[in-house]
Amino acid sequence: MFEVENRTQIKRQPRQDRSHARFESVLETALRLFAARGYESVSMREIAREAKMPIASVYQYFPMKLAIVREMWTRYTSTISGTLAEGIRRSIEEGRDEANHLVGIIIDRMSELQTSNPAFIEVWSCVAASMELRALNIDDTLQNARIIADALQKLHPDADPSALFDRSLIAIEMASATTRFALALPEPHRARVLLSLKAAISLLIDPVTLDAQASLQPTGKKARRAGAVGNAKRSGKAAKAKKGK
Repeated sequence: MFEVENRTQIKRQPRQDRSHARFESVLETALRLFAARGYESVSMREIAREAKMPIASVYQYFPMKLAIVREMWTRYTSTISGTLAEGIRRSIEEGRDEANHLVGIIIDRMSELQTSNPAFIEVWSCVAASMELRALNIDDTLQNARIIADALQKLHPDADPSALFDRSLIAIEMASATTRFALALPEPHRARVLLSLKAAISLLIDPVTLDAQASLQPTGKKARRAGAVGNAKRSGKAAKAKKGK
């Protein structure tokens, strides 16, 4: 797996203005072609031709087509993480509980980036289909969930840390999946869905709902009793099945 991951990394970062312009030209051309014809139908040679540069120049930066996708996806996730970190930093510095406001900022930013990228669905499909890029995406999701959970813990120190992390993980994945789905919806349906998404995530990370979840979990004698009842029911069903035979 590590060998494949190395192959999807860009070979070198452009340092000079001319090199940077070529690098960006490859990305822009690939995005346009992916959006028009789909990832699988586009070759590296075609990207080079449309970008008006030798194929060798493209391979200087991108060893394979999937490396272009990885660069696009990394830029997207880095922007989301940066927006998240900046929003949390401001909330903590100002000492205010702005979790709901932060949810709105993240969802709006996700939606903005996805809408502005005509090939976003193609790029995401490549990420989902690639084992190495899927693993990178999972790591990124877990990292963002930890950032959110740590911030919520500072705002609500009495909340259960595990529950905060789990809710944060669900929230970030819910936001990502729903904003992607909303791309296919016409207005004003899309706007309504995004508004409902914000409300759902705000409710999900509300400490009041965490307390309600804790009260539903059996503890101590209740948990042991629930387990005993469950075992008894299973044993009874097994005995009836055996007798029926």
